[in-house]
Amino acid sequence: MKQCQLEYEDNSTTQLININDLANPFTNGNILEWELNHLLRSTPSLQHLCITFGQSIDTKLDRVFPIPLITTLKLNFNGSLLALTSILQNMPNLLHLKLETETINLNGNQWKQILIDYVPKIKIFRFLMKVFSFRHNYTEEQLEDFLDTFRTPFWLDEHQWFIRCNWPQHINKVFVLYTLPYCFSDTYVIYQNQWSKTTCPNARDYNSYDRVMNVFYKGRIDNLTLLPRCFPNIRRLTLRFPCNNHFWTIIPTLDHLTSLNVIETRENSRSEFLLEDLLNRAPRLDFLSVDGILFLSLVQLNISHTSLRRLQLKHYRARMNRYMNATQCSILADSLFGHQCEVLEIRVENRTIILDLVHKMYNLRALNCECQDDNWSNNSLLCSKDEFVEWLRNSLPKTYLVNRHQSRPVRLWINR
Repeated sequence: MKQCQLEYEDNSTTQLININDLANPFTNGNILEWELNHLLRSTPSLQHLCITFGQSIDTKLDRVFPIPLITTLKLNFNGSLLALTSILQNMPNLLHLKLETETINLNGNQWKQILIDYVPKIKIFRFLMKVFSFRHNYTEEQLEDFLDTFRTPFWLDEHQWFIRCNWPQHINKVFVLYTLPYCFSDTYVIYQNQWSKTTCPNARDYNSYDRVMNVFYKGRIDNLTLLPRCFPNIRRLTLRFPCNNHFWTIIPTLDHLTSLNVIETRENSRSEFLLEDLLNRAPRLDFLSVDGILFLSLVQLNISHTSLRRLQLKHYRARMNRYMNATQCSILADSLFGHQCEVLEIRVENRTIILDLVHKMYNLRALNCECQDDNWSNNSLLCSKDEFVEWLRNSLPKTYLVNRHQSRPVRLWINR
């Protein structure tokens, strides 16, 4: 057997385990103890394993079937330290360990002892620890002391494993610790006020975060020396306006960007210029989430973007009136963006606007909308008839699919 797919389904999720080439298999999944041990017994030649464990593993993992041939383990782990050591002690020949966790909080000396005791042959160790504490606030002195435990000969000389610690100072109860170079694919958050230190002798080494695809940029960075790094390959960006020119030093190119989410909590005179600049620098952009009024200001300037196909229009500016009127929606529908848009999420004042959007936006395939004259409420769940949905179904061609998503939004699937 060269390939096999095992599927496990519980009350809430469906989990897949893929086994490719049993001589050098690689598995993915989120499974329980009996499944893991059954898998390990069935694959005695297992060498590479990628797996996810949640907190429930603490009560369900008594022991792990020994897997002496495994050399690579990629682990997303949110169980206890006891459960983690139970896994590692059955992998005596492990050479490469990549760990992502929010529940394990160990300093350099503690990690050293675990690695020596359980995986003495380890050559490559990569980790990302998100450390939370509800008991006390962290200080710079505490974090410096913590970081010093990773400045010992074991880390710097024997293995040359370098660490960086990021601490958003306005959130005193959390910090993030990771090995360099950064090799994780989760969303990387860039905070406005962030303390950051590294054990690397040259603080500017490993400052290109090539593997990061998702970035949340939380406002302007005033002191670039606190964040001497760049992200050249991002695909998805969430950006809080306003931002300054340091943004282009940290994120030098948007050539690969496909998704942009702009958060603007208050109106800024430079927002239109910033948004236009972002669009001009992102040739592959497919999805844009932005304040509706801000986007309309660009539409009226006849700004175009050939690859943009999906729009999510929000209401950051218009706090008192969260719905777009017929005039605003007509401007959108008649624009270049409106003509090429295929997926739209919007709030409108009345239901006839929906018909106008569907008629004028001739490439539209899906519409997710909320309507001010929709009287639906959570109490309406007890009713069998949905007046607003029924009105749309009667007003649109029979080939269109109309349904309500959970409580408020209504979804239209357009089949012309």
